[in-house]
Amino acid sequence: MMVIKMKSLSEIIDYVELQKKKVNNQYRLKYHMMPPVGWMNDPNGLIYFGGKYHLFYQYNPYNTLPGTMLWGHSTSKDLIRFRDEPVAIVPTEEHTSIFSGGAIEIKGELNAIYTLHYEHEGIKKEEVYLTKSKDGINFSEPACVFDNKTLPENISRMDFRDPFPVQVDETYYVLLGGKDITLNKGVIVVLKGDSLDHLEYAFTLGPFYELGDMGECPSYFKANDKDIIIVSGCHVQNRDNDFRNINSSVFIVGNLDFKQGKMSIDFIKEIDKGDAFYAPQFINGIREPIMIGWMEMWGKEYPTHEMNHNWTGAFSIPRRLMIQDKDIYQIPVESLKAYHKEYKSSTHCLDMSFDLYYKGKLEINGTNGKVVLSLEDYFYLDTTQANNKNGYIRRTNHTYSSCHVRLLLDVSSIEVFIANGKETISSRIYLNGDYTIVSNEAIRNLQMKEVGV
Repeated sequence: MMVIKMKSLSEIIDYVELQKKKVNNQYRLKYHMMPPVGWMNDPNGLIYFGGKYHLFYQYNPYNTLPGTMLWGHSTSKDLIRFRDEPVAIVPTEEHTSIFSGGAIEIKGELNAIYTLHYEHEGIKKEEVYLTKSKDGINFSEPACVFDNKTLPENISRMDFRDPFPVQVDETYYVLLGGKDITLNKGVIVVLKGDSLDHLEYAFTLGPFYELGDMGECPSYFKANDKDIIIVSGCHVQNRDNDFRNINSSVFIVGNLDFKQGKMSIDFIKEIDKGDAFYAPQFINGIREPIMIGWMEMWGKEYPTHEMNHNWTGAFSIPRRLMIQDKDIYQIPVESLKAYHKEYKSSTHCLDMSFDLYYKGKLEINGTNGKVVLSLEDYFYLDTTQANNKNGYIRRTNHTYSSCHVRLLLDVSSIEVFIANGKETISSRIYLNGDYTIVSNEAIRNLQMKEVGV
């Protein structure tokens, strides 16, 4: 991890304003959130507060790879058009970073709860900190709100991060990613308190196979009388077509009894089959379950870093979740349709839909490569020729004789929603020139709209 010399908040803000003028815009996204300059990863503190959406994120403005991490900040009225805000939360002590966390509104204040990560000369620790804001921009002096020593002996005190707050009746609960060190397996740790100012250990969920050797970034929402946890796992062992990346993210759906500290599970399902979706988080403060993920992945090359474009990382399209037919579906937020325009062959920003039948094939060709979508029992996305320095062939878990497909393209990203969002595959592409879209007779009802932002 690259460590920067400690700088004040104002110095960092000034640096970002200067450096963002030096970014290469060639592969910059138009309707997805991304950093003004430097590196970004996990969504943090997603919340609707003060009449707009606040999207914080893991941020290193000083490099296009991870380093000393801060909370960057963006806002939006509709989750499609974004405004860069000043950096929000920065470390004030040497050898520390502001790692991931969540946010909740309490008595008119935005409460941001996060991991303070310390690492130096072989010593590592992670603690839960809280800071508050009346305007979503300026934050109070942070305070530690939980004593790691009170954790059960089998729960790691060093790998204990990514707090996400929820209110259930009059009690606040905080979900964190954790590790059972006796089993070397990932768990979800839950804390509780009458407020977020002082938290106590409540219970642990897991371990889960799907969390590998460490749970990360748990997030919670109740919908359709079901409790949904989205959570990520590190080094999850491959299982058939599941868990093809170094890390993965899953839905855990069932009934969670916070008072009893138990969850009956209906099913666990991997969220995205691509190589560019991780650490998703629910947006707090709204009535429907909408999640946003980091549209990248650990353990791979990052083209904009390799090309010295001075930025790396983006967020996925915000996705609304629906539970039906004992399954969970993902749908791009409805506000995207307000930006639809008539299709032009020169655009790289498209919202496409079509019905795909057996042996159906659609190619998106640039001057330097192509992306291929096809159906041969399974649906396949092939990015091996997409100039992305990685390139994979990924497929769905289910077979289809035909299925409806929705495809979002945004300059250097591709997100595919198969069978009305029953399965998704996300990746990054770096194609040049005007797109040529070629399909065969097994592609029907093709509709294309430009997304103009």
